[in-house]
Amino acid sequence: MILNKKWEKVTLEKTKDTGIIYLDAKELKSPEGRSLNLPYTISEKVFMEWKEVKDKIYPDKMPFYAYSVTAVDKILNKESKILQNLESILSMDLILFRSKDDEELYNYIEDLWEPFLEWINLEFNCRLIVNYELFPVEQNKNEISKCISLVKNFDHFKFSGFSHIVNLTSSFILGLAFLYKKINMHELYEIALAEELFQIKKWGSDEISETRRKNIKKEISEACEFLNCLQKK
Repeated sequence: MILNKKWEKVTLEKTKDTGIIYLDAKELKSPEGRSLNLPYTISEKVFMEWKEVKDKIYPDKMPFYAYSVTAVDKILNKESKILQNLESILSMDLILFRSKDDEELYNYIEDLWEPFLEWINLEFNCRLIVNYELFPVEQNKNEISKCISLVKNFDHFKFSGFSHIVNLTSSFILGLAFLYKKINMHELYEIALAEELFQIKKWGSDEISETRRKNIKKEISEACEFLNCLQKK
């Protein structure tokens, strides 16, 4: 929903390691009326988003605010639900499913994705099973738990950015690889959409698919920037 601008001045006040944003004399809060208590590095970005508003508020141009209010309204004190969702995605992780129907594609994907499984095995002793069949293989619950334990102490802001990346890419493992700086945001997009991009080179694309991928790339980039900014605090 697009709203009209109803303030004249945007200000940012630093309080220890947090930032409070004011629209005129009124504190900027979440849609549910909660104080944001933003890490200062994030508050600077949110401040700029609101400062750049001309006449109308366009939510799609305010990703840092969107991730922040998601953290406060949808994740804070609900972390157990977020962990359950991440566990479900990990159990069906994108890079755990590979088809052998197309040998050329299979070899390409195997070379691209297998190093990430080797990495989480060597780095965190997490052993996950690759599924080559139509019906999914059930992962060992202890191995899943070991992976999930790597993120269970995230605060609500970090969960907001990370869980969005995982949902966008259908891969907990690739999200983790980004956090540990094994890949950058461009590589994350390319690897997550590797099968689709491979097929495009062979068969071409269409306008609708191009628009969808462009939006996915934009959202991945924004989520990665949000996480990178958090790590600077």
